[in-house]
Amino acid sequence: MSSEMSVAGVLAKLEARASHHREQQAFHTQQEAHHREQRALHEAELEKVQANLEAFRSVAATAVDLAAQAPAPEPPAPSIEIESGWGRLMVSRMIRVVVESQAAGGEPFGGSDIADEANKRFADQLRRPIESRAAGEVLRRMGAEKRIHCIRRGKPFYEALYRKGARPVE
Repeated sequence: MSSEMSVAGVLAKLEARASHHREQQAFHTQQEAHHREQRALHEAELEKVQANLEAFRSVAATAVDLAAQAPAPEPPAPSIEIESGWGRLMVSRMIRVVVESQAAGGEPFGGSDIADEANKRFADQLRRPIESRAAGEVLRRMGAEKRIHCIRRGKPFYEALYRKGARPVE
C-alpha cells in the first residue's frame, strides 16, 4: 500500500464511493419498481395473447379439416343426347336439358329465360342463338307431356310461365 495518501484524501475517496453506491442503489431501486410494473403489464398481455392463440389454434385446426374435405359431388348432368342420329343438333333437346336442370318447384320460368340459358350453355355448338318463341313452343309441348305445368297462360304482350313437375293437386 501506498503511504502517500493522507487520511483526509482516503476519507474523501471513501465518502465519494459511498455516495456513488447510494445513488446506484437508489437508481436500481427505482428501476426495480419500474421493471416490476413492466413485468406485471407483460404478464397480463401474455395471458391474453395465449388465450387468443389457443382459441385460434383450435379454430384453425377445424378450418383446415373442413378445407381438406372433398367437396360434395355435383349431381350428374342429364343424359339427354342433343344430336339426332344424323349428326344434326336438336334445339328441342337442348331446351329440355336446360329445363331438366331447373330446380323442382322452384322459380317460374318462361321461353326467354330458358332460351337465354340454353344460348349460354350451348354457345359453342350453336350456329345462331335459340329464339324465345322456339323455346316457348318446346315448353308448351313439355306441358302437354306433364313434365312441367303452366302457372300463367301467355298473352300477346307477355309470355307463359311454367314450373317444373306435374301440376300440384289443389
